[in-house]
Amino acid sequence: MEDKIFEIAKIYKITFKELGCKGITSTYLTKIKKGQNSFKEKHIPLLVDSFNRIFQERNINKIITMEELYITPQQELDKLVDESLIDKTIYSKEKQEEIENFGREKEVHSCKYRYIIAKYNQKIGKEEEALKIYYNLLNHFPCFSFFYSILIEIIRLEKAELTYEIYLKYQKKTDKAPYKTKALLAYNTGVSLLETKKWSKAITCFEVLIEMEKITKHYYHSYNNLGICYQKLGKYEKAIEFFKKSVSDPLNYNDLEICYTNIISCAKEMKNEILIKITVNKLEKILKELQNKTLYQTYWNLGLSYLYLGEKKEAIVAFEKEISFPLDLNHHHFSPTKYLDSIKQLVLLYGHQPLKQQNLIKIICEIPKQIMCYDFSMYILKFYFNNNMEYEASLLIKSINL
Repeated sequence: MEDKIFEIAKIYKITFKELGCKGITSTYLTKIKKGQNSFKEKHIPLLVDSFNRIFQERNINKIITMEELYITPQQELDKLVDESLIDKTIYSKEKQEEIENFGREKEVHSCKYRYIIAKYNQKIGKEEEALKIYYNLLNHFPCFSFFYSILIEIIRLEKAELTYEIYLKYQKKTDKAPYKTKALLAYNTGVSLLETKKWSKAITCFEVLIEMEKITKHYYHSYNNLGICYQKLGKYEKAIEFFKKSVSDPLNYNDLEICYTNIISCAKEMKNEILIKITVNKLEKILKELQNKTLYQTYWNLGLSYLYLGEKKEAIVAFEKEISFPLDLNHHHFSPTKYLDSIKQLVLLYGHQPLKQQNLIKIICEIPKQIMCYDFSMYILKFYFNNNMEYEASLLIKSINL
């Protein structure tokens, strides 16, 4: 504030004697200039009157307002944060210390600054530190403009078993949230509940989305997730109903593939062979449209379905397709358990076919050690020994150094 007042006085060549008035003398102004005293908020109206009186006397076409002379500590801190965001110095230790010190000295805070630092910590992998700041903001500061953003990040970062408690705690506010925000909060909470096998509670979250008038990007995913919840609860017909609703476009073969796979899974639980056959045929047609796609787990499921139906040849083709895909351990649909099970199924289905068994052993040799389990190897060895396939057993032992 001092710099601004003295800067205006210098620009218009106004002396301290001219500027002084009852309540703030020229002597007091001089002491402020020397750093011996400081301006107080009560001085601002007096200085405004002095400046405007001088401008009028000198016929200067200008009027000073209180806002021009006085910047509150909060405004000053906000300006410091905004400037450091523009030049990106806010991410430096020095600038963060400067902002923290300023806040302590002036007894002000910036929710925006704290939110930015939390987001930065989250970005560089310091999730616990980010979570600590988000909770601090939520519990101790009036951060209305960032409330929903903070809540979304907490639900993303918090342990899955706690997200529903958080969601319920702020449900009155989330019910009044902007449309897309409300959908995102409900969906993320539902997914966490799904991951922790809280099927009934997850249903309440996904129902929020499907009851919305406008369709959000999580709308059809919620139908699929509802199907999974009802399937886990043993309500297979209701699950199938939701799986069918999860497909919005009859030409979206990827969604149809997921839908049919899920329906087959329910049909097996229901022991409904007719439904399995009908859905398997539909799935086979879809797979022809997705020949160049890597579909982990799909052909494993299909192979098991053919086994259930007693169609051995078709099962072999499906399991062979499953293990033909290039291994991508980071792919979100890749399942080591199901990949290895496809090989175990083929070992059984091939039986006494040395060439095919030896080709399987070659594939086994290429499996990364981190997903190769001891029980898997011993299962195959046991099969070879029990079926007098000593050569294959010795080949497997040599190949994977058992």
